[in-house]
Amino acid sequence: MNEQVAAEIAEEYLARWRRVAIYAELALMEENGDKDWENIVGRDGNEYKILTYVVRDADEGLRMIVAVSDRRRRSTDAPFTRDQIIRSDGTYVE
Repeated sequence: MNEQVAAEIAEEYLARWRRVAIYAELALMEENGDKDWENIVGRDGNEYKILTYVVRDADEGLRMIVAVSDRRRRSTDAPFTRDQIIRSDGTYVE
């Protein structure tokens, strides 16, 4: 997996998510254990799987996680991840 491409993909998906995130919807997603995934072709021509999900974060709110992995390779490599914490008032923790 090309880590630079994976990082760009993860940042793009996290930025999109931040633009539309509503805390109540994320809380419901976390409560239900919902996960979304999508397969895309990166700018390098490789196929990537994007997994997005939410987990509760200690004392801070909810952690939105974007994990990017190589779709074609059945590897034990850990996915490339980016995350962002959102508080119940809709603000983000930097």
